[in-house]
Amino acid sequence: MEFTPLTADQRLAFDRDGYLVIKGALPPEMVERTRTAADRLYQAGLASTGLDPAGYWYLRNCLPTDDVFLELLDWPTTVPLIAQLLNHNIQMITSHLVVRPPCPEGTGHDFFQAGWHRDGGTAFFDLGEAQPRMFIKVAYWLTDLSEPGRGSIRLLRGSNDTSVSAPSDGDEENLEIRAQPGDAVLFENRTLHAVGPNLSGVTRMSVFFGYGYRWLRPMDYLAQPQDLLDRCDPIRRQLLGDCTDAMGYQIPQADDVPLKPWLADHIGKASTIDELPGRFFGTR
Repeated sequence: MEFTPLTADQRLAFDRDGYLVIKGALPPEMVERTRTAADRLYQAGLASTGLDPAGYWYLRNCLPTDDVFLELLDWPTTVPLIAQLLNHNIQMITSHLVVRPPCPEGTGHDFFQAGWHRDGGTAFFDLGEAQPRMFIKVAYWLTDLSEPGRGSIRLLRGSNDTSVSAPSDGDEENLEIRAQPGDAVLFENRTLHAVGPNLSGVTRMSVFFGYGYRWLRPMDYLAQPQDLLDRCDPIRRQLLGDCTDAMGYQIPQADDVPLKPWLADHIGKASTIDELPGRFFGTR
């Protein structure tokens, strides 16, 4: 995996806002390849299952379906930033493809395909406002979302402070992320987000990858196919949830977390998690 440093300004913005936009994260040729794979899967999905009742289509654990998604697993402009915002003890916990075609004629601006929510299942109810940052998702945009009303994600700045509530002033459309194909956005589990209607003629295509601490269970797979793991280098195997034994997710051995020496080589030994003062991470 190639390294991209997280700047001090980026860390400050992510800690303050709960999200970070990465312009031009994917070059045009990667956008085209990913969109081709996405369209193939979308057309097959429409033929077999059709749209969700809310009017969109999605595929969970899309990574094994095409090698272009495997390339995104350790994409250099985004994943190293996530490792620096979390630490080396992470794995992919979700990969999903989401396609949002234009909404039916007459759909109002107040329609939500996905209402305001925080990610993490029951974590918010289990932990309440004490919920920590546990995982970060990255969304890669494959279509032009530079204009309002195209079903882009809406993110509430500063709502990673879990005392902040969802907006209710009816002006949420202004919170949409405006993006060009190839742009990406990182956002954490505590950040409130929503999706309004797609009132354009553009079919919105996006791919989401989520990375969390290895003691979390993945959202949409139990184990990745062995033939996929066999084709991967050690860092990709870690990111795909490979482990020496069950305890390795809770108390990782060196072979479980090759990201640890990789991260230390790039940003210094003091930045690896079990050398940080006042914290215990249980490496053995």
